[in-house]
Amino acid sequence: MVDEDPTVMSLKAPAQQKFLGECSSIGATFDDLRSNSVFLVADAIGYEASGASKILEPILQSSIENRFSEFDPNPKWSEVIACADAIRKHTPDTVLAVGGGTAIDIAKLANLIAAQPVSPETILECRLYDPNPAPPLIAIPTTAGTGSEATHFSVVYVDGVKHSVAYEQMRPDVVIVDSALTATLPPTVTAHSGLDALCQAIESIWSVRSTERSIMYASEALELTWNNLDTAVNRPTPESREAMAIGAYRAGQAIDLSKTTAPHALSYTLTSSLDIPHGVAVALTLGPVLVYNARVNEADCEDPRGPEAVKERLAIICKTMGASSPEEADVLFRKLIGSVNCPSTLSSMDIEGTALLDQICSQVNSERLSNNPRRLTPVSIRELLETIY
Repeated sequence: MVDEDPTVMSLKAPAQQKFLGECSSIGATFDDLRSNSVFLVADAIGYEASGASKILEPILQSSIENRFSEFDPNPKWSEVIACADAIRKHTPDTVLAVGGGTAIDIAKLANLIAAQPVSPETILECRLYDPNPAPPLIAIPTTAGTGSEATHFSVVYVDGVKHSVAYEQMRPDVVIVDSALTATLPPTVTAHSGLDALCQAIESIWSVRSTERSIMYASEALELTWNNLDTAVNRPTPESREAMAIGAYRAGQAIDLSKTTAPHALSYTLTSSLDIPHGVAVALTLGPVLVYNARVNEADCEDPRGPEAVKERLAIICKTMGASSPEEADVLFRKLIGSVNCPSTLSSMDIEGTALLDQICSQVNSERLSNNPRRLTPVSIRELLETIY
């Protein structure tokens, strides 16, 4: 049984985080935080195109101490360090992150690093056990996908290798999910980010770390994203945009508790080596992994609750997707990928060769892989990857 009324819970943010729904409400938030100097981390293009700058600049004009926007998609360690140095130099009393997952991840990690007396590498390796408090962090996503605004971890690439850094102190103190900021997103960005949120929701449900609370968040996220992604991409309405924005936030809340699993673990090399957008890279293996997990048994089950508990959670996924079996869910998922004009195989992107399979197998993220409910071996990983050619 869920320990709280689900109707009430669906409207609540985590206890540590204040949730707001309109970007224009940030002035009151600054007053609450007694904020006089703000350091802005923003995706320069998204900040302008989303309309966030038009709303925020009049409010921030007397408060912005400095700003950082020198980064590319997929956060790099050098960019995090540069941002941390700037935060340390200007000593703001609030950090504001506006943009997609990259802007928010950089702000989260840089804000923590800037407040610590230890080397950044100590933090990267998650060896900081008693962090100093950092300035309050406000996150305003301008995409509907990563859920970074709800999580306590940050993704960063070091020499092309993805690292996930986790500290409870990195979870933003305030999140503003204003779907109006996603209204100008191009269809491709809506599709890529939406697929990421959808995959996060599904993976969270079957994760070995799933809880009653994470399943509740993930189930809501799955229903919202599954039923609205196609519309948000191809026939966008304010309602579909809002559903995707809230769905992405709920997915973030879910993986904050459960973390992601095999599809994310397999995706990182596809993104770092082949520049396949993250949402597409994750979606490529989601369906095959769903079918694979459905065949879990006592001998290969990694979930201490047992294979029947795994299958019960997979049934939640199939029912929400309108599928009578995992195999049908795989077919429906691939159809959705196609309907939002994204590839569902590597060959459709003119990517071939067994060397790539070897590279993915050798670089797979073991932490995320360990969250999968059915054990994956090098042989089974390769077999899964062969299904997406």
